[in-house]
Amino acid sequence: MIKSVLKRIFIIIIALIIGFGGAWFYARYIGNDLKMEHESASVNQLFSAKSDYSTIVYPFRNWQMKEDPNVLAEGVLMADIDNDYIFYQKNANVRRPIASITKLMTAVIASENLPADEPVVISQKALQTDGDPAIFYLNEKVKSFDLLKALLMVSSNKGAMALAEAVGEKKFISLMNEKAKELEMTQTTFVEPTGLNFLNQSSPNDLKKLLKYLLYDKPNLLLISKMPKDKITGENPLVTHELININQITQNPQFLSDLQITYLGGKTGFTDESWQTFAGLFSVPSKRPNESPRRIVIVVLKTPNRYNDIESLLRWLDKAYIF
Repeated sequence: MIKSVLKRIFIIIIALIIGFGGAWFYARYIGNDLKMEHESASVNQLFSAKSDYSTIVYPFRNWQMKEDPNVLAEGVLMADIDNDYIFYQKNANVRRPIASITKLMTAVIASENLPADEPVVISQKALQTDGDPAIFYLNEKVKSFDLLKALLMVSSNKGAMALAEAVGEKKFISLMNEKAKELEMTQTTFVEPTGLNFLNQSSPNDLKKLLKYLLYDKPNLLLISKMPKDKITGENPLVTHELININQITQNPQFLSDLQITYLGGKTGFTDESWQTFAGLFSVPSKRPNESPRRIVIVVLKTPNRYNDIESLLRWLDKAYIF
């Protein structure tokens, strides 16, 4: 009986020794190696230099540049359009009148509902729309694509009204608001296609969503908006309308050359209620070797000088961030 008990105790002690010894051996030699491999993989991923937003640790904020950009606009947003990284914002979710930035949405709806070569009649109502010179004549027929050029280059209110009438004015405005809803522009409303009415309102964040849609789905409209000049003709080939873009950014100002930045397109606006406005895209070169440029969206609302604000934002970005 005593021998049997001693035998069982001996077996239990041996089992405990083997168990604790095995655990120690795994922790000392095997488990530690696995931990080292896992840590090594994490470090390699963190410092990977691939041009992939999931692994890039840039942009770095250069805190030697402590000051915010010197801008007078009451609503501002500057962000990476592709990954939504925000470099600077001020009242970015506050609704304000946007003036002729409206015409970016007008161009979207017209391009989605009218064939490019469809003749659009310039009506008396279109000619009586205020805010721009009468470059068209009554009952002139102009292709919808050419009216898009007048819309985006010289901010033609008459062209905007003619395009809306070609679809049906009430239907056109409804489609503008439906598109805003589709793009989740929750702070945006449209009551007419030109931007003259102060009730056409949006926020910098919402306008970023519209510009992203244009960039990904309607890049041809951005290309039109950045053209410095062009000519269009109506049904009468003897009548030519010369278009010179009223947006000074399209004339390649010196600060863009200084910073090696390329303008990708956008729209300006002005009314007494909105003051000066702007929403557009820029290609900004990376300071890292073999990295692609970043596509930066800038929106400024209610400013006395949009061009000074745009230049201040881009010069500040060049000093304040490394990407």
